[in-house]
This record gives sequence, C-alpha cells and structure tokens, in this order.
Amino acid sequence: MTDLKPKIFIGSSKGGYKVAEKVKACLSNVGHCFLWQDEGVWEPNKSTFDNLLRMASFFDFGVFVATADDATLTNDKIVIEPRDNVILEMALFLGALGKDKSFLLVEEDIKLPSDFNGIYMPRFKTGDEESIEAGCRAFESKIAEHYRLGHLSLYPTTALAIGYYKNFIAGLVDGVQNNPVLEYNGVRFTDFKLKVIIPGDLHGMIREKASQFYKKHGFVEDAVQTKFRKHPAWFQLDASNAPHAVMYDMPSTLTGVDDAIEMILQKGFQGRTKLQEVIEQRELNNFRRVLQMQIDKSPFAKAMVEIVDEF
Repeated sequence: MTDLKPKIFIGSSKGGYKVAEKVKACLSNVGHCFLWQDEGVWEPNKSTFDNLLRMASFFDFGVFVATADDATLTNDKIVIEPRDNVILEMALFLGALGKDKSFLLVEEDIKLPSDFNGIYMPRFKTGDEESIEAGCRAFESKIAEHYRLGHLSLYPTTALAIGYYKNFIAGLVDGVQNNPVLEYNGVRFTDFKLKVIIPGDLHGMIREKASQFYKKHGFVEDAVQTKFRKHPAWFQLDASNAPHAVMYDMPSTLTGVDDAIEMILQKGFQGRTKLQEVIEQRELNNFRRVLQMQIDKSPFAKAMVEIVDEF
C-alpha cells in the first residue's frame, strides 16, 4: 500500500538542531520528515534563498524551531531572539503554503517579531522534552486534520486526478450500471470491478510502463460500452470466475509529470536527485489521495473501484 504521509520540512538554527531532531522523531509517525541538514535537501551551487524558495514549493508542511540564539538591543533593552534565518524561512513557507501548513515551535522567553503578536504558537522549555512533545502533538493534530478533511493543494496531479476520474472512471462506472456483457472464448462476463494501478515511480512514459505491466500479467484488451462511447480497458478474465471480471488501468495521464518536475528543477543532467524523488512521491501520493476523494463521492464508484499499487 502506498504510504500517503505528507512531506514535512523541519528548519532550525545550528543551536536549535537538537530540538529539531526531537521534532522529527515526534512527527515521523504522521509524515516523512526532512531536517535542513539531511543529505540531498540542499541543491549545490544555488544560494540559500533559492533553495528555500524551491523547498517551500516541494514540501507539504514546514515546521520551524525558534530557539534563544541572539541577544539584541531593542528599545534600550537587551532581548533574546531567534536567529533571523529561522524567521525568514518560516515567512517563506507561510507565503507559499499558508498558515495552516507552516508552524513555529518557540522557546520560552524569547522575543518574536511583533507581526506574530496574538498568534498562538506552542512554547517549550530548554531541556524539557515533554514541552517539545506537547508542541509537536499540536502540529500533529493539525496535519492529521488537514488530510482527514481533504484539503486540496494546487499540485499538478490534483487537476490530473479530477480529470482522470471525470473523463474515464465516471463514464466507466456509469456504463457498468447498464449491465454490459463481455464475451471472451465463449464465456460471458457481466460483473465488473476496476483496479486503478498507481505506478511505482513517474520515470518515463507511463503509457509504455502500463503496456509492459498489462502484458506481464497476461491481461486482455477490450472495451466496455458507456453512455457516450466505448471505454478501452485491460481485463483479467478467468472462466472459472465468470461472470466476474477485473479491469485494470494505469493512468497514462501521469505521463509528463516527471518532465515538468525536471523543468522546475532546471536539471541539466541525467539521473535523479533525492529531492526529485521526494517531489515525485508527493505527486503520486497527491494523485492517489485526490482520486480516492472523487471515488468516495459516488456509492457506485466506491463499490466498483479500488486503487492499488503497481505489482
């Protein structure tokens, strides 16, 4: 089963890195967490600012740790503040992802910019792991709620999933309700299920990958008549299971998503970086999640359609 956990970026100063590691441990059960010092997160030969702009687009959530790093003179008073870069990174993620997907865990007794006044942010005490865990539980609850309520993000695969459902699955489901008959080798099949195959990765032409998948498993190509046209599909037909037939489809609409990702990354080399793999998995997860939401709206589709991993 594909793991639909969101991708979470965790930022901090060098001084707050141990707290960030604790945050990663706390949130790992609800998402795939990446610390800012993890290998492959930063792209070489690009500025920190450019890297941050990219990451704000590639991750689902951002969590930042504001620790007591700098003593500054403000209004003739010495105050303790977090490192400027942590606040900047938080602001970038806020602008890119919104306030429901960007969180700040704040050490007690430090001063934040006045623009944050009136906004609740969990506080923790130095050396108090329980207070860190309590703050993480608040973030965990928000992240889980985001997925439970089905918030959609403007990823390319959101539109692809909706279009795939409306242009293919909805018509196929509607056609099956009209009692179609498929005859193969003298055997009649009248009861149909559809399994949507999510490819293991987005590398290459999905249509070619799908063709290899169908042939590997010995599926038979045919079509089911729907209201407006015939829908081609690949079938697993077993006379001993008649009248039951299983249809399979690997969404070729996903073809090109990997090319789009490479264009965004401005890649000039072959091979796949860790960040590229993270983005591709996010897109696959998003496609699957949005498609399942569309299926769940129709009792007929829920009874007939199942999303499975490539096997």
